[in-house]
Amino acid sequence: MTDIREFDYFGNRISQIDRWRMQASIRVRRQIYDWFIAQIGSVSGKAILDHGSTPDTLRCDSNCFIRWCLEDGAKVYATSPEDITGLTQSFPNLAIVPYPPDPQFLPPIDYAISSAVIEHVGSEARQVEYVQNLLHLARGVLLTTPNRAHWLDFHTKLPLLHWLPRNRHRQILNVLGMKFWAKEENLRLLSHNDIAAIVWSAECEFQNGVTVDWYQPKFLGMVSNLVAFIQVK
Repeated sequence: MTDIREFDYFGNRISQIDRWRMQASIRVRRQIYDWFIAQIGSVSGKAILDHGSTPDTLRCDSNCFIRWCLEDGAKVYATSPEDITGLTQSFPNLAIVPYPPDPQFLPPIDYAISSAVIEHVGSEARQVEYVQNLLHLARGVLLTTPNRAHWLDFHTKLPLLHWLPRNRHRQILNVLGMKFWAKEENLRLLSHNDIAAIVWSAECEFQNGVTVDWYQPKFLGMVSNLVAFIQVK
């Protein structure tokens, strides 16, 4: 089993800016969830795997897909490289599975949800591997990630700098003291074309390929999140 990691993405203190961000985030995520339901009809009675859950229980936008799926009658499983065993206190009907999940020891999973995780798994090769692993776990995958083309980086709260070449962007983050976000293993933001290329590379492992449906909600005047619903043919 992979070692449990603990990430402090936003710090312990919840500022007013964070509260504003959370309210905006949960509105966008609800739009994504409603679009997902429109694609599949319903989650009632289905097995859903939340892949990359956060142990955070303080922020209202944390694990909202778990909450909504449970409320709508799904059987929800959660897995993460972080220690999420405490989530069962907030979600008593949630089943925690070891990370990385092994399909041989999982019940049949209808859909996997990966919300704002892929930008944190590392290099492009690691991101391709991540998508491949998701597609081996479920017949359909809802994949979301912040849009690199948006003028604001929602992690650093800095505008425009992330449009620079990645190496230059990381150099500036290091100078600004944001060493955590300057490491590729912690943050590699993606554009629509990046996601499309990653999915194309991942689908080569599947004989009949995959289908992809896209959804792109807007916030602050631009597409804020890239959402791909991927299904193996």
